[in-house]
Formats: sequence, structure tokens, C-alpha cells
Amino acid sequence: MPDPKSRYTPQGSQYDKLNPRKRSKRKARRIRQFFTKRLEAIGCILLPFLYRCFMQFVWWTSKTSDNCRQEIESLSKIQSNLVATLWHQETLTTPHVFRPFHVHTLASTTTLGRLITALLEDNNFKVFRGGRRRKIVLREMIHHMNANSEVIYGITVDGSKGPPRVMKRGACHIAKECRVPIVAVCTQAKRALHVNTWDHTAIPLPFNQIKTHIIGPYWVDPECSDEAFDQFCEHIQKELLNLADYVDRSLHDGIPSAKIHSDFPEDWTGNDWPDNTLGTPLGPWDLQTEQTPPWAQPNN
Repeated sequence: MPDPKSRYTPQGSQYDKLNPRKRSKRKARRIRQFFTKRLEAIGCILLPFLYRCFMQFVWWTSKTSDNCRQEIESLSKIQSNLVATLWHQETLTTPHVFRPFHVHTLASTTTLGRLITALLEDNNFKVFRGGRRRKIVLREMIHHMNANSEVIYGITVDGSKGPPRVMKRGACHIAKECRVPIVAVCTQAKRALHVNTWDHTAIPLPFNQIKTHIIGPYWVDPECSDEAFDQFCEHIQKELLNLADYVDRSLHDGIPSAKIHSDFPEDWTGNDWPDNTLGTPLGPWDLQTEQTPPWAQPNN
């Protein structure tokens, strides 16, 4: 009998084995399913290999700047669990950037989701499978983080279908229910191809300048009012926008890139961070790495 706790662990590629697709009654569809299944299996082998080769070549030939390890190690001294938020435009570089940290994330249950899961697992990710199960998976992710230590969730807050740079509240809800901090993450390349998709997915080119930056932590009181929670979500969205603007300008000699800023919300009024300061605190515990709020999840 399967362990009842297994429903709260990231199933990753095992999800497809535990939940096989129904066999069609029509012969033509059964033939199509036969070939589709085998093509998916080949894709699950080839895609991670090609991705790893491409990203390693890009990184080897590029000048990179990355404060991830420093910031995560600093945060882990006060809190081993955290929620990392980023924009969907940066999803292509995320598996490579966060490969050392064994991040947990979410992928759909579709064919594309199966391929993405294989790629993520090849980069040391643990994957919850969502799609139409998104609300159920959100509860599973909360349970898993509350029951385990050294869990980092990486969540594209405007995924999976947009609109671009408009944050959904799942990441903030997890942070609130688990009493853990949120960090904002941004990875950009000075030269990149932007795919003609809703999020303008960025593909970094070789012989480049690539920068990854993390700011945080940001804390949300688990007992806060609905109004305070709304204010916190709006603040995280603004910090992510400001961070994207900061990284973009730092790569282009202070000049904003049209491709990065083209999908910023119309009500974004510009980066209002004080001079020589990264990030703006909302609460008294924000942007501090020396101590945690009294209600924070115990650091095991």
C-alpha cells in the first residue's frame, strides 16, 4: 500500500507512471498515443542533454556575476526554508543557475510538463506536478515545506500563462502559511534572443555578460489582515520589477533595454529604490539576515 504521506512529496516524473493516460477506444488514437508516448520518452532523454550542453557552453564563454550562493548561505543560517520568486521570462536560465541548490518547483501534467520535468530533474530539481491540480498542489507544497527543512521553492510568479509581470499570489500564500521568507531573483544576459511568446522567454547567447541577483528576505505575518496581505503581494511584485530594472540597467551602462521593459505594467512608476540601496523593506524584519520574526518557522 502506498504511503499516504507520498501525496505531499514532489512526484516529478513518477507522476506519469502513477497516473497513466487512459487508453483510447479508437484505433487511430491508440496508434497516435503509441508513437506520442515513445517520442516523449526520447524527448525526456535528449532535451536535458541538449539543454545542459548549451547552458554550459554559454556560461563557459561568458562573464558572469552571481550572488546566489552568498545570499542563500547567509539566509540559511537563520532560516533553512525559503520561497524564491522570479519572472517567467527567465525560466530558461533558472535550472542552470539553481542547479547547486536542489530547488523544488512546479510543472504541469501535460506532455510539455513531462519534458520540462525531465529537464528540471536533470538539474537537481524536485518537481510537483500541477496543471489543473494547481490548488491541490499548493496545499501539498505547504504541507511539504512545513514538514521538512532545507526546502527552497522556486516559483515563476506570473506563470504559467501570464499576463507578463503581473504576480499571482501562490508564492506569497506559501510564505504566509509556512512562516518563511521570500526572496526576489533575477537573471539576465546582456545579449539574448527573445522568443515570440506571451512572456518573451529570454535565450542567452554565448560570449556574453550574465548577471544573477537575489534580494531579500521579505516576511509576511501569518496573522496579517487581508488588506496587509494584499499590500505585501503588491510590494513583492514591485520589488521584482525594480530588481529586473536594476539588473537590466547594470548590464547596459544604465540604459534600460526596450525588450526587458516592454511588458512592464503601465502603472509602474520607475525604480524608487534609494541611491546605493538594493530593495525596500515593507516590514521591520525585511532585508535583514541577522534575525527572524518571533513567529518564523523554527530553523531545523
